[in-house]
Amino acid sequence: MNYRVAFLSPVPFFKGGAERSLFDLMANPKVDPLLIVPAEGPVSEQAASRGIPVEVVDFGQVAAIRRPVRPASVGAAVSDWFGAARRLMAVTKRHGADIVHSNGLKAHCIAGLARKLGGKACVFHVRDIAVRGSERLIWKGLARSSDHTVLVSRACWPGEMLPENVSVVFNGVKRDHEPRTFRAPGADASLTVGICGRIHPFKGHHVALDWLGAAHRRGLKITLLVRGEAEAEDRAYLESLKHQAEALGLKDHVRFEGRFEGLAAIYNGLDAVLVPSETPDPLPRSVMEAMSMGLPVVGYPAGGIVEMIDHRENGWLAGDAEAFCAAMEEISTLGPMLVELQKSAARTVAERFGMERMHRQVNEVYSAVLAR
Repeated sequence: MNYRVAFLSPVPFFKGGAERSLFDLMANPKVDPLLIVPAEGPVSEQAASRGIPVEVVDFGQVAAIRRPVRPASVGAAVSDWFGAARRLMAVTKRHGADIVHSNGLKAHCIAGLARKLGGKACVFHVRDIAVRGSERLIWKGLARSSDHTVLVSRACWPGEMLPENVSVVFNGVKRDHEPRTFRAPGADASLTVGICGRIHPFKGHHVALDWLGAAHRRGLKITLLVRGEAEAEDRAYLESLKHQAEALGLKDHVRFEGRFEGLAAIYNGLDAVLVPSETPDPLPRSVMEAMSMGLPVVGYPAGGIVEMIDHRENGWLAGDAEAFCAAMEEISTLGPMLVELQKSAARTVAERFGMERMHRQVNEVYSAVLAR
Protein backbone atom coordinates (compact mmCIF):
# COMPACT_ATOMS: atom_id res chain seq x y z
CA MET A 1 0.00 0.00 0.00
CA ASN A 2 1.40 3.39 -1.00
CA TYR A 3 1.61 6.51 1.13
CA ARG A 4 -0.69 9.29 -0.05
CA VAL A 5 1.46 12.39 0.36
CA ALA A 6 0.63 16.03 -0.37
CA PHE A 7 3.87 17.87 -1.18
CA LEU A 8 3.64 21.57 -0.37
CA SER A 9 6.01 23.84 -2.32
CA PRO A 10 6.50 27.48 -1.23
CA VAL A 11 7.27 28.61 -4.79
CA PRO A 12 5.70 27.95 -8.23
CA PHE A 13 9.02 28.15 -10.09
CA PHE A 14 12.40 26.39 -10.00
CA LYS A 15 14.36 28.48 -7.52
CA GLY A 16 17.19 25.98 -7.04
CA GLY A 17 18.01 22.48 -5.92
CA ALA A 18 15.08 22.31 -3.48
CA GLU A 19 12.54 22.09 -6.29
CA ARG A 20 14.57 19.47 -8.16
CA SER A 21 14.78 17.45 -4.95
CA LEU A 22 11.03 17.82 -4.51
CA PHE A 23 10.51 15.97 -7.79
CA ASP A 24 12.93 13.28 -6.62
CA LEU A 25 10.72 12.80 -3.55
CA MET A 26 7.58 12.60 -5.69
CA ALA A 27 9.25 9.90 -7.84
CA ASN A 28 9.23 7.56 -4.83
CA PRO A 29 7.53 4.34 -6.05
CA LYS A 30 5.90 3.89 -2.62
CA VAL A 31 4.20 7.29 -2.80
CA ASP A 32 1.02 8.52 -4.48
CA PRO A 33 1.91 12.22 -4.75
CA LEU A 34 -0.20 15.36 -4.83
CA LEU A 35 1.61 18.63 -5.49
CA ILE A 36 0.31 21.81 -3.86
CA VAL A 37 1.75 25.15 -5.04
CA PRO A 38 0.96 28.80 -4.19
CA ALA A 39 0.35 29.58 -7.88
CA GLU A 40 0.55 27.94 -11.26
CA GLY A 41 3.94 28.03 -12.95
CA PRO A 42 6.87 25.92 -14.15
CA VAL A 43 6.74 23.59 -11.12
CA SER A 44 3.07 22.74 -11.59
CA GLU A 45 3.55 22.41 -15.36
CA GLN A 46 6.31 19.87 -14.94
CA ALA A 47 4.27 17.95 -12.36
CA ALA A 48 1.28 17.83 -14.69
CA SER A 49 3.51 16.58 -17.52
CA ARG A 50 4.49 13.67 -15.25
CA GLY A 51 0.90 12.84 -14.40
CA ILE A 52 1.08 14.25 -10.86
CA PRO A 53 -2.17 15.93 -9.73
CA VAL A 54 -1.74 19.60 -8.80
CA GLU A 55 -3.73 21.94 -6.55
CA VAL A 56 -3.20 25.66 -5.91
CA VAL A 57 -3.38 27.07 -2.37
CA ASP A 58 -2.88 30.83 -2.31
CA PHE A 59 -0.35 31.79 0.39
CA GLY A 60 -1.41 35.45 0.41
CA GLN A 61 1.01 37.66 2.36
CA VAL A 62 2.81 34.59 3.71
CA ALA A 63 4.53 34.40 0.31
CA ALA A 64 6.10 37.82 0.95
CA ILE A 65 7.99 36.71 4.09
CA ARG A 66 11.76 36.66 3.53
CA ARG A 67 14.81 35.71 5.57
CA PRO A 68 15.80 37.18 7.93
CA VAL A 69 12.26 36.80 9.28
CA ARG A 70 11.00 40.06 10.75
CA PRO A 71 8.09 40.28 13.22
CA ALA A 72 6.39 42.99 11.13
CA SER A 73 6.21 40.74 8.05
CA VAL A 74 4.80 37.88 10.14
CA GLY A 75 2.22 40.17 11.73
CA ALA A 76 1.06 41.40 8.33
CA ALA A 77 0.58 37.81 7.18
CA VAL A 78 -1.32 36.36 10.18
CA SER A 79 -4.77 36.50 8.58
CA ASP A 80 -3.54 35.00 5.30
CA TRP A 81 -1.58 32.38 7.26
CA PHE A 82 -4.78 31.07 8.83
CA GLY A 83 -6.60 31.27 5.52
CA ALA A 84 -3.90 29.29 3.71
CA ALA A 85 -3.86 26.67 6.48
CA ARG A 86 -7.62 26.16 6.19
CA ARG A 87 -7.41 25.91 2.39
CA LEU A 88 -4.62 23.34 2.76
CA MET A 89 -6.79 21.31 5.13
CA ALA A 90 -9.67 21.32 2.65
CA VAL A 91 -7.47 20.24 -0.28
CA THR A 92 -5.77 17.42 1.59
CA LYS A 93 -9.10 16.15 2.93
CA ARG A 94 -10.60 16.18 -0.57
CA HIS A 95 -7.69 14.15 -1.96
CA GLY A 96 -7.52 11.76 0.97
CA ALA A 97 -3.88 12.58 1.77
CA ASP A 98 -2.23 10.80 4.70
CA ILE A 99 0.63 13.27 5.19
CA VAL A 100 1.60 16.81 4.22
CA HIS A 101 5.29 16.98 3.29
CA SER A 102 6.38 20.63 3.16
CA ASN A 103 9.46 21.85 1.31
CA GLY A 104 10.38 25.31 2.63
CA LEU A 105 10.00 27.67 5.60
CA LYS A 106 6.77 29.35 4.45
CA ALA A 107 5.29 25.98 3.54
CA HIS A 108 6.32 24.59 6.95
CA CYS A 109 4.54 27.42 8.73
CA ILE A 110 1.29 26.81 6.84
CA ALA A 111 1.46 23.01 7.21
CA GLY A 112 2.27 23.31 10.91
CA LEU A 113 -0.65 25.63 11.57
CA ALA A 114 -2.98 23.34 9.61
CA ARG A 115 -1.82 20.47 11.82
CA LYS A 116 -2.59 22.48 14.96
CA LEU A 117 -6.06 23.21 13.59
CA GLY A 118 -6.76 19.49 13.16
CA GLY A 119 -5.22 18.85 9.73
CA LYS A 120 -3.12 16.00 8.43
CA ALA A 121 0.15 14.80 9.91
CA CYS A 122 3.04 16.89 8.64
CA VAL A 123 6.66 16.26 7.75
CA PHE A 124 8.92 19.29 7.34
CA HIS A 125 11.88 19.00 4.97
CA VAL A 126 14.51 21.51 6.11
CA ARG A 127 17.01 22.52 3.41
CA ASP A 128 18.50 25.61 5.06
CA ILE A 129 21.03 26.36 7.78
CA ALA A 130 20.00 28.66 10.62
CA VAL A 131 22.65 31.40 10.60
CA ARG A 132 21.04 33.84 13.06
CA GLY A 133 19.91 33.42 16.64
CA SER A 134 16.29 34.13 15.71
CA GLU A 135 16.46 31.48 12.98
CA ARG A 136 17.82 28.91 15.42
CA LEU A 137 14.77 29.50 17.58
CA ILE A 138 12.49 29.15 14.54
CA TRP A 139 14.13 25.85 13.53
CA LYS A 140 13.60 24.41 17.00
CA GLY A 141 10.01 25.64 16.97
CA LEU A 142 9.46 23.92 13.62
CA ALA A 143 10.53 20.60 15.09
CA ARG A 144 8.06 21.00 17.94
CA SER A 145 5.19 21.75 15.55
CA SER A 146 5.86 18.89 13.10
CA ASP A 147 5.24 15.20 13.41
CA HIS A 148 8.73 14.74 11.98
CA THR A 149 11.41 17.05 10.62
CA VAL A 150 13.84 15.84 7.95
CA LEU A 151 17.19 17.62 7.56
CA VAL A 152 19.16 17.35 4.33
CA SER A 153 22.39 17.45 6.37
CA ARG A 154 23.47 17.48 10.00
CA ALA A 155 24.64 21.06 9.46
CA CYS A 156 21.00 22.17 9.24
CA TRP A 157 20.30 21.55 12.94
CA PRO A 158 21.32 24.32 15.38
CA GLY A 159 22.17 22.10 18.34
CA GLU A 160 24.41 19.33 19.56
CA MET A 161 21.67 16.70 19.86
CA LEU A 162 18.86 15.90 17.42
CA PRO A 163 15.37 15.67 18.94
CA GLU A 164 13.65 12.29 18.61
CA ASN A 165 11.43 13.53 15.77
CA VAL A 166 14.31 14.98 13.73
CA SER A 167 16.50 12.94 11.38
CA VAL A 168 19.02 13.47 8.58
CA VAL A 169 18.17 12.18 5.10
CA PHE A 170 20.62 13.17 2.39
CA ASN A 171 19.15 14.11 -0.98
CA GLY A 172 19.47 11.55 -3.74
CA VAL A 173 20.91 11.69 -7.24
CA LYS A 174 20.28 9.35 -10.15
CA ARG A 175 23.11 7.23 -11.51
CA ASP A 176 21.59 6.54 -14.93
CA HIS A 177 24.69 7.61 -16.83
CA GLU A 178 28.28 6.47 -17.14
CA PRO A 179 31.05 8.63 -15.64
CA ARG A 180 32.49 10.89 -18.32
CA THR A 181 36.02 10.35 -19.63
CA PHE A 182 38.45 12.75 -18.00
CA ARG A 183 41.08 14.08 -20.38
CA ALA A 184 43.83 14.61 -17.72
CA PRO A 185 45.21 17.72 -19.43
CA GLY A 186 48.61 17.70 -17.74
CA ALA A 187 50.44 20.37 -15.79
CA ASP A 188 51.06 22.68 -18.78
CA ALA A 189 47.56 22.53 -20.29
CA SER A 190 44.45 24.52 -19.40
CA LEU A 191 41.80 23.25 -17.00
CA THR A 192 38.12 24.10 -17.53
CA VAL A 193 36.39 24.44 -14.18
CA GLY A 194 32.66 25.03 -13.69
CA ILE A 195 30.43 26.52 -11.01
CA CYS A 196 26.98 25.09 -11.67
CA GLY A 197 23.79 26.36 -10.06
CA ARG A 198 22.03 29.44 -8.82
CA ILE A 199 24.03 32.68 -8.80
CA HIS A 200 23.69 34.11 -5.30
CA PRO A 201 26.12 35.72 -2.83
CA PHE A 202 25.83 32.69 -0.54
CA LYS A 203 27.17 30.45 -3.32
CA GLY A 204 30.59 32.11 -3.22
CA HIS A 205 31.19 33.03 -6.86
CA HIS A 206 33.15 36.09 -5.67
CA VAL A 207 35.40 33.79 -3.63
CA ALA A 208 36.04 31.67 -6.73
CA LEU A 209 37.08 34.72 -8.74
CA ASP A 210 39.61 35.73 -6.09
CA TRP A 211 40.98 32.19 -6.09
CA LEU A 212 41.14 32.16 -9.88
CA GLY A 213 43.10 35.40 -9.81
CA ALA A 214 45.58 33.82 -7.39
CA ALA A 215 45.86 30.73 -9.62
CA HIS A 216 46.66 32.84 -12.69
CA ARG A 217 49.30 34.79 -10.80
CA ARG A 218 50.78 31.42 -9.95
CA GLY A 219 50.90 30.48 -13.62
CA LEU A 220 48.03 27.98 -13.58
CA LYS A 221 45.96 27.97 -16.76
CA ILE A 222 42.30 27.78 -15.70
CA THR A 223 39.10 28.84 -17.46
CA LEU A 224 36.05 29.28 -15.23
CA LEU A 225 32.57 28.65 -16.66
CA VAL A 226 29.69 29.97 -14.57
CA ARG A 227 26.52 28.04 -15.42
CA GLY A 228 23.33 29.23 -13.78
CA GLU A 229 21.00 32.19 -13.42
CA ALA A 230 20.54 34.98 -10.92
CA GLU A 231 17.07 35.82 -9.67
CA ALA A 232 15.88 39.40 -10.07
CA GLU A 233 17.06 40.42 -6.60
CA ASP A 234 20.53 38.96 -7.31
CA ARG A 235 21.16 40.62 -10.69
CA ALA A 236 23.29 43.29 -9.02
CA TYR A 237 25.48 40.52 -7.61
CA LEU A 238 25.88 39.01 -11.07
CA GLU A 239 26.96 42.39 -12.45
CA SER A 240 29.42 42.81 -9.59
CA LEU A 241 30.98 39.45 -10.50
CA LYS A 242 31.52 40.60 -14.07
CA HIS A 243 33.19 43.79 -12.81
CA GLN A 244 35.30 41.75 -10.38
CA ALA A 245 36.49 39.43 -13.16
CA GLU A 246 37.50 42.41 -15.28
CA ALA A 247 39.27 44.13 -12.38
CA LEU A 248 41.27 40.96 -11.72
CA GLY A 249 42.31 40.72 -15.36
CA LEU A 250 40.22 37.57 -15.83
CA LYS A 251 37.79 38.81 -18.48
CA ASP A 252 39.13 36.34 -21.06
CA HIS A 253 39.19 33.47 -18.55
CA VAL A 254 35.65 33.66 -17.11
CA ARG A 255 32.44 33.03 -19.04
CA PHE A 256 28.93 33.52 -17.68
CA GLU A 257 26.95 31.02 -19.73
CA GLY A 258 23.45 31.14 -18.22
CA ARG A 259 21.21 28.24 -17.36
CA PHE A 260 21.57 24.72 -18.76
CA GLU A 261 19.03 21.89 -18.57
CA GLY A 262 19.92 18.28 -17.87
CA LEU A 263 23.04 16.89 -16.18
CA ALA A 264 24.77 16.08 -19.46
CA ALA A 265 24.49 19.70 -20.64
CA ILE A 266 25.25 21.24 -17.24
CA TYR A 267 28.54 19.39 -16.83
CA ASN A 268 29.56 19.04 -20.46
CA GLY A 269 33.10 20.14 -21.28
CA LEU A 270 34.22 20.53 -17.66
CA ASP A 271 37.39 19.07 -16.18
CA ALA A 272 36.36 19.79 -12.59
CA VAL A 273 33.54 21.38 -10.58
CA LEU A 274 34.03 24.07 -7.93
CA VAL A 275 31.54 24.64 -5.09
CA PRO A 276 32.93 27.72 -3.25
CA SER A 277 30.06 28.24 -0.77
CA GLU A 278 31.84 30.24 1.94
CA THR A 279 28.46 30.82 3.58
CA PRO A 280 27.53 27.32 4.87
CA ASP A 281 25.54 25.47 2.21
CA PRO A 282 23.24 22.69 3.47
CA LEU A 283 23.88 20.03 0.81
CA PRO A 284 24.72 21.44 -2.64
CA ARG A 285 23.50 19.19 -5.43
CA SER A 286 26.43 20.14 -7.62
CA VAL A 287 28.76 18.16 -5.33
CA MET A 288 26.87 14.87 -5.64
CA GLU A 289 26.05 15.48 -9.31
CA ALA A 290 29.71 16.09 -10.14
CA MET A 291 30.63 12.89 -8.32
CA SER A 292 27.97 10.95 -10.20
CA MET A 293 29.36 12.30 -13.49
CA GLY A 294 32.87 11.16 -12.60
CA LEU A 295 34.18 14.72 -12.33
CA PRO A 296 36.67 15.90 -9.69
CA VAL A 297 34.94 18.29 -7.30
CA VAL A 298 36.45 20.95 -5.04
CA GLY A 299 34.25 22.32 -2.24
CA TYR A 300 34.54 24.91 0.50
CA PRO A 301 34.83 23.19 3.92
CA ALA A 302 31.63 24.56 5.47
CA GLY A 303 28.06 23.43 6.07
CA GLY A 304 26.98 20.13 4.56
CA ILE A 305 29.91 20.03 2.12
CA VAL A 306 32.11 18.46 4.80
CA GLU A 307 29.52 15.66 5.06
CA MET A 308 29.88 15.03 1.33
CA ILE A 309 33.58 15.33 0.49
CA ASP A 310 36.30 13.21 2.05
CA HIS A 311 39.40 15.25 1.28
CA ARG A 312 41.58 13.70 -1.43
CA GLU A 313 39.51 10.51 -1.44
CA ASN A 314 36.38 11.45 -3.39
CA GLY A 315 37.20 15.13 -3.94
CA TRP A 316 39.01 18.10 -2.41
CA LEU A 317 38.22 20.61 0.33
CA ALA A 318 39.63 24.10 -0.18
CA GLY A 319 39.14 26.95 2.25
CA ASP A 320 41.51 29.46 0.68
CA ALA A 321 43.33 30.30 -2.54
CA GLU A 322 46.39 28.23 -1.60
CA ALA A 323 44.31 25.07 -1.08
CA PHE A 324 42.41 25.75 -4.31
CA CYS A 325 45.63 26.07 -6.30
CA ALA A 326 46.99 22.90 -4.73
CA ALA A 327 43.81 21.03 -5.68
CA MET A 328 43.98 22.32 -9.25
CA GLU A 329 47.60 21.22 -9.55
CA GLU A 330 46.68 17.73 -8.32
CA ILE A 331 43.69 17.48 -10.65
CA SER A 332 45.73 18.54 -13.67
CA THR A 333 48.14 15.63 -13.12
CA LEU A 334 45.74 12.91 -11.91
CA GLY A 335 46.36 10.53 -14.79
CA PRO A 336 45.57 6.92 -13.80
CA MET A 337 44.67 8.06 -10.26
CA LEU A 338 41.41 9.41 -11.67
CA VAL A 339 40.02 5.88 -11.89
CA GLU A 340 40.42 5.43 -8.13
CA LEU A 341 38.89 8.84 -7.48
CA GLN A 342 35.89 7.94 -9.64
CA LYS A 343 35.46 4.63 -7.83
CA SER A 344 35.50 6.41 -4.48
CA ALA A 345 33.04 9.03 -5.72
CA ALA A 346 30.76 6.29 -7.10
CA ARG A 347 30.77 4.55 -3.70
CA THR A 348 29.92 7.87 -2.01
CA VAL A 349 27.01 8.46 -4.36
CA ALA A 350 25.68 4.92 -3.89
CA GLU A 351 26.05 4.84 -0.11
CA ARG A 352 25.20 8.43 0.87
CA PHE A 353 23.30 9.93 -2.05
CA GLY A 354 21.55 7.07 -3.81
CA MET A 355 17.94 7.72 -4.81
CA GLU A 356 16.71 4.35 -3.49
CA ARG A 357 18.38 5.03 -0.13
CA MET A 358 16.63 8.41 0.12
CA HIS A 359 13.25 6.90 -0.73
CA ARG A 360 13.73 4.09 1.78
CA GLN A 361 14.63 6.48 4.60
CA VAL A 362 11.74 8.83 3.82
CA ASN A 363 9.35 5.86 3.76
CA GLU A 364 10.59 4.92 7.23
CA VAL A 365 9.71 8.44 8.38
CA TYR A 366 6.21 8.20 6.87
CA SER A 367 5.64 4.80 8.46
CA ALA A 368 6.70 6.03 11.90
CA VAL A 369 4.53 9.16 11.64
CA LEU A 370 1.42 7.24 10.62
CA ALA A 371 1.98 4.60 13.32
CA ARG A 372 1.62 7.17 16.10
